[in-house]
Formats: sequence, C-alpha cells, structure tokens
Amino acid sequence: MDNGSQYFSKLSKQLVGFACLGLFFLLMGCNGRHTDRVGTRTTVVKKGNIDVKTLRVDTLSINSFLSRWGAFTEFAVDFKTFYSSQGYHYVWFDQKGLIEAAQHLLGRINAEDNDGILKKMPYKEELTSLMDQQKEKNFMPPSLELELMLTAQYFSYAKNRWGGAELAKAKDIGWYLPGKKLSYSELLKKQLTVSSADVEQEAVIPQYIALRKMLNHYQELEKKEAEILVPQQDITKQPIIGDTLAMVKKLRARLFQLGDLQHISPSKIYDQELADAVLRFKKRHGMKEDPSLDSRFLKEINVPIHARIQQIMINMERMRWIPLGDHGVKFILVNIPAFQLYYYENNKLSWSCRVVVGKEMSQTVIFGGNLQYIVFSPYWYVPQDIIKKEILPEMKKDPDYLGKHHMEWNNGHVRQKPGADNSLGLVKFIFPNVNDIYLHDTPSKPLFNEDIRAFSHGCIRVEQPKELAQSLLEDMPTWTSKRIDLAMQSGKEQWVSLKTKVPVYIGYFTAYVDSAGQLNFREDIYHKDARLLDMLMQ
Repeated sequence: MDNGSQYFSKLSKQLVGFACLGLFFLLMGCNGRHTDRVGTRTTVVKKGNIDVKTLRVDTLSINSFLSRWGAFTEFAVDFKTFYSSQGYHYVWFDQKGLIEAAQHLLGRINAEDNDGILKKMPYKEELTSLMDQQKEKNFMPPSLELELMLTAQYFSYAKNRWGGAELAKAKDIGWYLPGKKLSYSELLKKQLTVSSADVEQEAVIPQYIALRKMLNHYQELEKKEAEILVPQQDITKQPIIGDTLAMVKKLRARLFQLGDLQHISPSKIYDQELADAVLRFKKRHGMKEDPSLDSRFLKEINVPIHARIQQIMINMERMRWIPLGDHGVKFILVNIPAFQLYYYENNKLSWSCRVVVGKEMSQTVIFGGNLQYIVFSPYWYVPQDIIKKEILPEMKKDPDYLGKHHMEWNNGHVRQKPGADNSLGLVKFIFPNVNDIYLHDTPSKPLFNEDIRAFSHGCIRVEQPKELAQSLLEDMPTWTSKRIDLAMQSGKEQWVSLKTKVPVYIGYFTAYVDSAGQLNFREDIYHKDARLLDMLMQ
C-alpha cells in the first residue's frame, strides 16, 4: 500500500457509484427484470430467481471499477489473474446471497489494529455502505460493485497483513534483505476454500504469528489497566535481599503488570522473588543480568505500554518482509539491535553468541549474502577511509606507528599481518558483497561484556569464532577441532572454501519473541523505528 493511498473516495466518485446503483435498482423495478453484463453477452434474469453461477465479471468491469477506486489500481494484475482462474464467476455470492467469508473479511478489516496494521485500509466506509445496501435487498440480486469491492479489499488487506505495506520502499530506509513475493490471487483462492489460519501459515514466518500474539496481549493490557510507573527518586541502585524499600511496591506492581513477576503482594521487602523478576526483565531487554537498578533499567521499565505496542507493530511490518521457504540446511541470522548471532540447522536454532556491530556513524548494513570462505590467520587490508582518518594522522605523530601495530605497506595499501593482535583476530568469514562486510574474530574481547555493542566500522565481530568455524566445517571431517586451532594460530593466512554456501541474513528487529517464548525489546540504536513508523502512519 503506497503512501499516496486515500482513506476515503472523493465525493464525486461516491456520487457516481451510488448513481450507478440507483439506475441498477430502477431497472430492477421495471417488469421485475434486470440486465447484468456477463462476459461479452447480456443475460436476462428474473428478480428473486437468479442463478449466481451464470453471472460473470468481465475485464471491462474490472477496468471500470479500478478507475473509480484508484487506491486499488496496484492490484490490476491480481484481479485479472484471479478472475481468469475462476472462469470470471462471482466468488463472494452463492444462491443465498453473500457468503460467510464476506462478513468475516469486513470484520477483519475493522479489527486491523489487532493484526498490527498501522497503514489504514482505503474505502472502509464505502465497503460497509455497499454491504448494508446488499442486506437491504435481502442479499439479492448480487451487486457487481460489491463483488469487485470485496476482492479489492481482500487484496489490500492481504498485502497489509502478510505482504508488507511498505516492502516496496524498504530500501529507502536501508533494508536490503531480499523481499517476500506473494500472489494475492493465490491467497484469495485458498482463503475461499480453507481457514484463515491455514492461509496465514503459508503467508508469513512463525515469528510474525508469535509477535502478533504478544501484540494482542499488550493491547488488552492497555485497555484494562492503568499505567504503572516507577518513580526515579525512589530507585535504589544496589538493593539487597531483605531490605525494606519505598520503591518496592511500585516496582513489584510494574513487573507484575509486564509479566516478569508471577505474584503480586503489598510487601515492601525486596525479596528473592522480586530480584528474580528484575533479572527476567533485564534479560528480555538485553541488559546485564545483575541486581543493579541503574538509569537504563529505569528508562526501559517506564516505557509506556502504547509505545511498546507501536514497537511491536513496527517489527511485525519487518517480519512481513521476510521470505518464506527453506533457507537450506544451515543459515546464520544476525540481529543488529540485539547484538546477537543465531546459527540455525534444519530451520531450528542450534546455538547463538554475542556480536559487536557498527557504530551509528558506520552502521552495519541490513542485507543478505552467502558465506563461501573461511580465512584462518587473515591479513587485515585496512580500508582507505580508515587509513586517511586514523592511520595517516597517527603516522605523522609516530613514524614507527605501522611497525608497532604489525602493519605494512602492500602495493599502495596498508595491511595488518596475521596474529593475535590483528584487528580481525584469528579468523574471518567471507560472504562476498558490495558493502565489504564480513564476520570475524577480534582481539578486543572485553567489548562483548557491554550491553550496547556498537563499536565497529561496520563489520561484525563474533564472540565465538572457533565454534562458528566448527559448525560451518562439520561436513568436512578433516577439519577437526585441533586442526582449526592450529590454523587460527599458524600466523599464515589460509583460505578454506565451504562445500555448500551458507546463507547469512543481517536483520534489524527491536521487538521479537525468543526461543523460550519470551517477548524481547531492544534499543533502536540506528533510529530506524521512527522512520518506518512515519511511513506506516502516512
């Protein structure tokens, strides 16, 4: 759904549509008969005795409909593909009138917030009006306008719910992962024969469904309960088990409200149950799992429920963009805001580890590639911008700067020699790409202990590089654990080609459900959520 979509049709279009309907009803009143265009011929049917199977939709009717309802023109191909597959029959009517799926669609459109849809559906009032008019006629004769309107509304709803309202503009906000391609015509065909749940499972990844469940929980929370905030002045940074503290009552109530505390009580004692709830909350928000209650903890626990609902919706939109299907026996996912790498085998999480990603000024790019090579004891070929901004100024201060940092000139470029001090560590993992981004080891191990791990120039530093190498080389038995250690410590660069390329996806999700079923939130380190929210709200 593009940014230029209208919420309602212009009054002139409305009058034209109603005038056409009025003429239709007038003709119905003449001798109890009406004419309905069927393909390239005219069929005459008697009022109250209409065989719906004889009614047809032709391409002229579709074109005329799309000219009146401009927000649906993007579905022109879907219209013709769908009705061609149906022999141009009506699909939203049977001999009794509107089928149940029509009312169900209207209900889903009116409850679009429950599906995490921020982009408003066009012509909702007009759809309701056409439905009401059809009911006034006791559902007969079938309205061609309503038939086409229901199909158009389904295509629009399916795009918003499963296809991604802003997928076409994803690159405008720096999202270069491959996008999902859905056939709205095929979805409608299935929708008319199977349940919505079955269709949805074929349209979106399971993470989307899990996230929507959490959305509905938070929506109910917002409706039923008043916001509970923990006053900053009451916070004790280092609470001790058994202390009686003023802030405990509010802290206990807030953690119970958010689901991290299972039982509520009026006690002002900071007990073990409350301390465990604090740790659960901190884990879900990517903070150090220690008992301290610092300013970041206070900030995260006081984020309003409504803001969390928006955050979930924003990430549901991103989940809609993810292609379905088999990603291969193995694949790697890096979630930038979570500073985490996930290694999947047979579509199940095998293991994960921490990563360091690019600083805000040198952001890690959101894209995908295929990991092809492992390089043990690598050289680091220093990028030209780093040479200009960092190395050359240091060389002016200290002529021996390159030697002290195990660097050398190489054909007009600077490279750092293999070894423990190499900025890439002892191994790197290459998935060729125009961004020149790769995964690699690092000598700066203490950075993995930080909560916010955005320190690199754009590449991704891996906390457990040997484990990653072992996982990637499992189908090459000669690469034992000992051999991998020797290669990493040899001081001599060695390239290894993988037997099978492994997909790598670098994504950006600030809200997600983890493998334990817990809802997680992360800081929007690159300020991408607000931009996507603006696009969805337009």
